[in-house]
Amino acid sequence: MRAEQAGQLEALMKRFVAVAIAGAAFAMLIGPRGPLGGFWRPAAEAPKPQGALLAGFVAEGIAEAIAFGIGVAILLLGRSWFASRTATPARGTTAWLAAVWLFASWMPHAALHLHIGLQPERLLAVEWIFHVGAVMALAALLWALTTNTRPAPDHTAVQRASIGEAR
Repeated sequence: MRAEQAGQLEALMKRFVAVAIAGAAFAMLIGPRGPLGGFWRPAAEAPKPQGALLAGFVAEGIAEAIAFGIGVAILLLGRSWFASRTATPARGTTAWLAAVWLFASWMPHAALHLHIGLQPERLLAVEWIFHVGAVMALAALLWALTTNTRPAPDHTAVQRASIGEAR
C-alpha cells in the first residue's frame, strides 16, 4: 500500500511541476515585457533600467513568473492537499484560495505597477487590492491552518476522576 501511495504522490508532484512550469511560461509570455503582454505594457514614463539594475529586474520578473506558475498549480491541483490538512472543508478551501492568491498575485501586481507608472490616483487601487489582499490572505491562511484537526478531548473522565467517581 505504501508503494502505491508513493507512486501516486510522485505522479501528483510531476503534474504539479509540469503545471507550474507551464504557468510560469504563460506568465512570461503575457507579462508586461512579454510578446503577448500588450494589455499592460509599461507606461511611457516608466524608467528603463540598464546593466546590473536591468538584470535584477529580470531576475525579479522570473521569480514572479515562477510564483505565478506555482499559484496556478495550487489552484488546479492543490485543493485536496489543503482539505486533508485542515479541520473542516471550509477551512481547507480558505487555505487553498489564500495560498493561490499569495503565489499567483505577484506577477499581475508588478505588471500593473509598470503599466500604471507614477499615477497615484490609479496606483492606490492596485496597492489596496494586492497589498491588503496579501495581508488578508495571510490572515485567512493562518486562521485555516491553526485549528486543531483532532476532536476535542473528553474532559468528563478527568472531572469524574478528580471527584473520585472513576477508577
